[in-house]
Amino acid sequence: MVQENSLKKERILVIGGPTGVGKSAYAVQVALKYNGEIISADSVQVYKNLDIGSGKITKEEMQGIPHHLIDIIEPTQEFSVVNFIERAKNCITDIISRGKLPIIVGGTGFYINALLHGYSCGNNGPDYELRDRLVRLEKTHGKGYLYNRLTEIDKNTAVRKNDMPRIVRQLELMLRPPAADAEDTPIYSDMYDALLIVMDADRDKLDDIAVKRIDKMFEDGLMREVRNLENFYTCRALLSVGYSDVKTGIMHGFSDDEIKSMMHLNYHRLIKKQQTFFRWLKWDNKVILYNWNTTEADKAIKEFVQNGLR
Repeated sequence: MVQENSLKKERILVIGGPTGVGKSAYAVQVALKYNGEIISADSVQVYKNLDIGSGKITKEEMQGIPHHLIDIIEPTQEFSVVNFIERAKNCITDIISRGKLPIIVGGTGFYINALLHGYSCGNNGPDYELRDRLVRLEKTHGKGYLYNRLTEIDKNTAVRKNDMPRIVRQLELMLRPPAADAEDTPIYSDMYDALLIVMDADRDKLDDIAVKRIDKMFEDGLMREVRNLENFYTCRALLSVGYSDVKTGIMHGFSDDEIKSMMHLNYHRLIKKQQTFFRWLKWDNKVILYNWNTTEADKAIKEFVQNGLR
């Protein structure tokens, strides 16, 4: 039997980094140049009807490049890292089978890390007993207990401190026993021959971009977008940064300026977390693209693609 580590790994390009740094636009240019298709690694853009607040790429901005894992589920549905891995793997295999380059692009670092390191999808159904125990631990030890546990296991987690459903889900995936048929399978094992491009910039610049993007969201109808969602009070998608602030503002009658202030604060925190995550994400074939200087990344991508054609 052929050992897994002797098999040729699928080659993928990964572009990650904080919100507002220009990942989508750069990825489209790379895809145009190297016959690529893009797979979104964004935990919000998977949802239908959440276009403005997620900064979803438009048809015009795609420039004819196929984009996958965007607009695939309803806002009321749950979407986890396991769902992402399963769908992303299928997309990668399909794109490669058609002779094209898969380009994974997004700011959800947990998704990208899990994909690069082969997060195990075995035994991934809901473990309601474990979930109940975790919730009881939070009640017993006080608010923040589970978040602290999560950060002990994954110090670079991008989950927000008050996002209990995702905290519980990630702890469930990390703490549960392996599947019976995966007893000897490691949870992590590098699955792909990947080049990781990390786009980054000065935090002040990204904060300025965030402020302008928030203003543009309101001009484009962000409040209307949220109000038009059916049962928006219970939509899981609205737990994300930006949307959660709008939801809170609507429920409590806050002014637009008050909502914008909350959004800016939370975007600042998100950018800081994303920068930290991607800077420390371990991958040998990694290039950091800083302040929109693409020279080194362009060279690395060219060599990566050429090596794959030999």
